[in-house]
Amino acid sequence: MPWVGTLEQGMRGLRIAALGPLRAWRGERQLDTGPAQQRAVLTSLTLRCGQVASADELVRDVWGAEPPASAHVAVRNHVSRLRTVLESDSAAPQALVSVGGGYALRLPDGALDVTQAERLHARAQAARSQGDLEPAVRILAEAEALWDGTPLTGVPGPYAQRQRDRLVEYRLLLVEARLTLELQLGGHTRVVGELLALADEHPLREGLRALQMLALYRCGRQADALAVYTAARRHLAAELGVDPGPELVRLHQRILEADPTLAPPSGAAAAPPAPGPAAGPDRPTWVPPAQAPPDVPDFTGRREEIRQVRDALAGAVRTDATAPVICVIHGMGGVGKTALAVHAAHAVREQFPDGQLYVDLRGTGRERANPYEVQELFLRSLGVLAGNVPSGREARTALYRSRMAGRRLLLLLDNAADTEQVSALLPGTAGSAALITSRTALMCLPATTRTALEPFSEPEALALLERMAGSGRCRQEQGTARDLVRACGLLPLAVRVVGARLVARPRWTLASLAERLSDRSQRLGELEAGSLAVESVFHLGYSTLDDAEARAFRLLAIPEVPDLSPAAAAAALHCDRREAEALLESLAHHGLLEPGEPGRYRYHDLLRLFARHRTLDTDPSATRQAVLSRVARFYLTGTSSAMRAERPYSRLPDTADPDGMPGAAAFPDALHAQEWVLHELPAMLAVAGQILHHPYRPVSAEDTRTLSGLLALLMPFTDFCLPWDAIHQLGHTLLRAADHHGERLASVFSCIAAGVACAWSGHHEEAAALAARAHETLDPADRVLAPRVVYTMGVVASVKPDGLDRAIGHYRSAHALACESGEPGMAAQCSVSLARAQLALDRPHQALEAARDALAHCPPGDNPVGIALAQRVLGDALAQLGRHEEAVTEYGTALAVCRAHGLHAQRAHTLLSLASVLAAVGRPGQARTCAAEGGAALAQLGDPTGEERARAFINRLAAAGPSDPRGQHTAAGSDH
Repeated sequence: MPWVGTLEQGMRGLRIAALGPLRAWRGERQLDTGPAQQRAVLTSLTLRCGQVASADELVRDVWGAEPPASAHVAVRNHVSRLRTVLESDSAAPQALVSVGGGYALRLPDGALDVTQAERLHARAQAARSQGDLEPAVRILAEAEALWDGTPLTGVPGPYAQRQRDRLVEYRLLLVEARLTLELQLGGHTRVVGELLALADEHPLREGLRALQMLALYRCGRQADALAVYTAARRHLAAELGVDPGPELVRLHQRILEADPTLAPPSGAAAAPPAPGPAAGPDRPTWVPPAQAPPDVPDFTGRREEIRQVRDALAGAVRTDATAPVICVIHGMGGVGKTALAVHAAHAVREQFPDGQLYVDLRGTGRERANPYEVQELFLRSLGVLAGNVPSGREARTALYRSRMAGRRLLLLLDNAADTEQVSALLPGTAGSAALITSRTALMCLPATTRTALEPFSEPEALALLERMAGSGRCRQEQGTARDLVRACGLLPLAVRVVGARLVARPRWTLASLAERLSDRSQRLGELEAGSLAVESVFHLGYSTLDDAEARAFRLLAIPEVPDLSPAAAAAALHCDRREAEALLESLAHHGLLEPGEPGRYRYHDLLRLFARHRTLDTDPSATRQAVLSRVARFYLTGTSSAMRAERPYSRLPDTADPDGMPGAAAFPDALHAQEWVLHELPAMLAVAGQILHHPYRPVSAEDTRTLSGLLALLMPFTDFCLPWDAIHQLGHTLLRAADHHGERLASVFSCIAAGVACAWSGHHEEAAALAARAHETLDPADRVLAPRVVYTMGVVASVKPDGLDRAIGHYRSAHALACESGEPGMAAQCSVSLARAQLALDRPHQALEAARDALAHCPPGDNPVGIALAQRVLGDALAQLGRHEEAVTEYGTALAVCRAHGLHAQRAHTLLSLASVLAAVGRPGQARTCAAEGGAALAQLGDPTGEERARAFINRLAAAGPSDPRGQHTAAGSDH
């Protein structure tokens, strides 16, 4: 840093830089200023230049008008950590001191680059006032050199943004002052190129336009100077609806009149004359442009994507080509689109001997590049003089395509906003190609190929990390390296940031950085290294959203679900499905959501974190809680609707979900209902866990009713191998909430869910206590829940080694209650469980009677799971009685029901039962096939016990040999 040597404290002192990424040093050692919010506190204290900032001011500076409740505590913690970093002795602070309930940061004289820039500016002004222009130019250049990119890069908060805007504007003021002096000294030929770039970057800044016009005029380029005025006038009208200011207008008139006072100062070197109009657009000396940015030296992976792009670009030079090649690379921010495009462009450079043109179209920013201004830049790169570039759009586009015709050019159009922005830049004839990157797929563009760029695979991410941080370092901590790239969500930019941080800190272990990334609330702040910042890239896309899109982006990230359907999004946003779907599509279009399966959308892990940070900063706590409550209600009503489709005669849905919810899912048949429950089950449990396990927000009575009803409705769907441990925890938490709110029905539901979960998890005593409590809490007049509570007591008793006789008594009582309440489906369920208990006690005759009773009670079209299970248990009873051929017939009927209704778990267990009987009747080959198929299905369903049972049966079958196939009928028949 050029200002370091001027510090009073020398290399041993504390100093801070804000004219770029916020950094601090003590002597030669750079200090770790911590995560984003901590840097925001440091910014607020630093730029007050020793003045006291109260705690309230710091809170407003970091969080704005609606800080979280914990903001003051966070400020104190950040100040404490900053003292540890900045002070030689944090117990006796000298720099970061407490003053009257606030804080002040007292730096040594000249220890802040901002104050150093201000002093240099004052020296330059003094030199200028004394007529010493050349020293003033040198001093201003020294001040400009203090900037190291965008000030306060990545520092959040309204105060940092205000200061960032101020410092950006201050640098432009210094630049304009220096360039003005340069022109006064006759340096127009030296600064004209710099002015072209600056005016293009800041097209609405009239001071820069005026300097550019004057420099061009003094270089003998009057037409170019007048064209700058025309472009400025058009841009001001389009963007602001205003005309140029009087100074620019007067300068334009003076140039038109060739005012002699605009001539270079006497003694200035004469500029070489520009070619006149007679030279024409094709006469000036021209070299093929080579504008592609440098290739990334450590480019990693993407072999298939590179092959796809290179193959497409190769088509541009085919002799039979009739149209230009257009390749679109699209994906979310930070996924590596530009790196891939640049790498591909360099790989095919020899195929395009007439050059490569490059432009950043700034599609994710608020000041998007004007395609017609880009046309002008490209035309000049192709040898057209500025004075010969037409001002009209149609004429300019015609010249643009004419200049490209017959040439083999590659256009690299980076960061495109939409089809409209790139259409005017596309070549018009075969031979050339356009390689476009965008966060959207540009579906309206007639592209030759589209490459959807996803995050890295894990091996690709590890390969990049190894190339940056060193293979030896990563291989010493292989597991931690995997944790690091997973914490990055396999996003290339995030992996690159992690690699850069490890390179900058060779003494850090991978584990130390992994620990910093393990805190999800601080992860985005840690994913920053110099000008590389994941959060800044995300913010570019977020800043282009309108209010409705931004609200949807924030709120839809609150439910921690794997993915979202339009219906679930409508519930979260409290709008109709059509509006929700339009918002989801718009967010996907902006690259802020990833389309998954048809009709499903998901967040990348880091984008979800970014969205959750935005909602914490923007949306009140009540709004965030309401989102979760509405989504939970949506899942309750959807599961209720699914149960009505599968068990039309069941009265449980009316009890668990009496009110319903507009826009909830509706199902044409039981198969679609089961598929919906299976797909949404992880999301249901995740949302329930979010509501119930919130660290400081109590569970409301409404959420207690909703979630207890949801768990109760999930119990009949045991064919899905429910995650019993999770349901056990949720049920217990719900039971405490139900007791707190005095919700009797919710207490019963919670006891049923937790009791069944305990039973299946092997917690027998706890299961029995919960079932007994459900029975005690039950309203005696409740005819819907009475059979279900008694049935639950049977389930709980049946899993104990000595509890089968008690279970049989409960099942019979529940059967009688179900018949009294007019629920034949519930009665059938009781009979199936009764039959299975009788089989376990080796009473096949009683089991056969109960199974037939179950089938007799199954209403047509009601509960296909119950029908399939009843058929299977009937087959098991017949097999135990030695009536094997009859058993095979019943298993076949059960399998047909399973196939028709998508009952994968029931089908797998039925195949195992069928395998046992086939072995018993001397058909070992068919038995082995059935067992293998059933075991594979159970493995896919995540049922290791069933898979092991199938494997053991196959092994015993093989050991028995072909001469002894019988006696195997019980080896695989037992199930969950």
